[in-house]
Order: sequence, then structure tokens, then C-alpha cells
Amino acid sequence: MNIRPRVRHLAVIVTVGFVGLVVAPAPAVGDGIPGAAEGPARPVGAGSARTYVTLDAEGTPATVGVRLDAAALDGLPDGVLPVTEAYVLDLPAEANATPFDHVTVDWNSRGHNPEHGFDVPHFDVHFYLLDRTTVESIHPLAPGYFQAAPRLPDPRYLPPGYAPDGNPLTATVPGMGLHWLDTTETEHHFTESVLYGSWDGKQAFIEPMMTREWLASRPTIEEPLPQPAAYQRAGLYPTTYAVRWDEATQTYTVELGGLTMREAS
Repeated sequence: MNIRPRVRHLAVIVTVGFVGLVVAPAPAVGDGIPGAAEGPARPVGAGSARTYVTLDAEGTPATVGVRLDAAALDGLPDGVLPVTEAYVLDLPAEANATPFDHVTVDWNSRGHNPEHGFDVPHFDVHFYLLDRTTVESIHPLAPGYFQAAPRLPDPRYLPPGYAPDGNPLTATVPGMGLHWLDTTETEHHFTESVLYGSWDGKQAFIEPMMTREWLASRPTIEEPLPQPAAYQRAGLYPTTYAVRWDEATQTYTVELGGLTMREAS
């Protein structure tokens, strides 16, 4: 399968009423985003990253995201050989109404999967629906791996047009899961993309992926998030995906927004 991501054109968001900014007027729980509950900060590069959940006027989660300060793009691990570093971020309690358990920011100094154009320095931001113990147990040497790895979700639980990145037995990434790529993305120059993941018949993660170079250009985009036809469990699921640079706070945000209640079916 020769799948390559298309280039998404940069779109400056000027509509002030989009859901990511509709937040409660209450004081900030953290110190960065008014009306947001924030998870604990974790060192990343020369800076730090933390998760957050914004709330609407009724106190219902509206967005879930990761905030990185500008210095997080500097001082990242590198070497003669490719380096991959996973920074695990806890979510605030307000995320309990969503399906997400935790988030990782994964730095890839030389990228991976050159056949898909991902062989450049980039970040993977995994919003995991599985708990940390389950994610960490995904390994070929773990008991039951060869039974669980080829077990794929029903197609209705993944967006149309998404397909596995290879044979599940060999393409499943230890400590992550099987990555699903958008086959409708046809252009060859990777800047950013959104992947889905699975493990043992379950949806495992939603993963915005972006090059360091593109993120350092301080983009502002918001796009509809590809949607599945059904959901394996009830919760507030995202319908939009955004990346923003905030000049006032000197921070980047990677956000899943438009959280909407979905029932299990």
C-alpha cells in the first residue's frame, strides 16, 4: 500500500464563534488558558507541555488539547541514529466525559515510514482511548499478542477512507498500536496529517502528526475531523482538529474540538 498524505493548505481562522473559544467565564484552573482545566506540565525539549480541557458555559467539555511552549521545539533529543522520545501527559479530571485516557507527545528526530513521506523530524500527538497499562503491554513478546494484533475493529468504527498501515502482525507499533492512514490524502509532501489507531479490535487513538518545521512556522488551522459511522463506547467525541500559535502566551496548541456526545452502538 503506497499511501502518502496530501498537503493541507494553511487556513487562518477568523471566525470568533468556533467551539474551541466558547468557554466558561470561570477563572482558569491552570495558568495558561482561561476557563480551562489543565493537566500537570511535563518537560519537553527546552520547554514543557501539558494537556487541557476547555469548558462551555454549562461546564461541559468543549475541547481537549495539548499546549507546548515555544521552547519545547528546541533542545530535543537527537543523534547519529534516529531518536524517538515519548512524553506521557496526564489529562485533567474534566476529560473523564471524553473517551480519552491520556496523551503522549512523541518526538521523532528522523521520522519513520519513509514510504509514506514521514521520514522527517516530526511530532506525533497520540490522544489515547486505551489506558496506559494496555498501551504499554502492546509488544510482540507479550502473551496473546499474535491473537490480538490481527483483530481489527469493525470498519464502521473508523472513518471512511482509512486503512491499516500494513499487515497488523508486522505494522503494529509496540507501545502504540496499529496506525490507520487516510487513503484520500494523495499529495506527497508531508506537513501535517491525522491518523487513527487500533489494537485488539478497539479504536486505540486519534493522532495528529506534524513536522517540526511546519509547527515552527506558527500555523493556525482548524479542520473537520474525519468521523466514523459508529462508536464503541459512549462519550464526548471530537469533530474538529486544530493547531494554533498564540503570540501573547508564546505557545502552540494541538486541539481536538467540537466535542459531541455519541452513544455506543
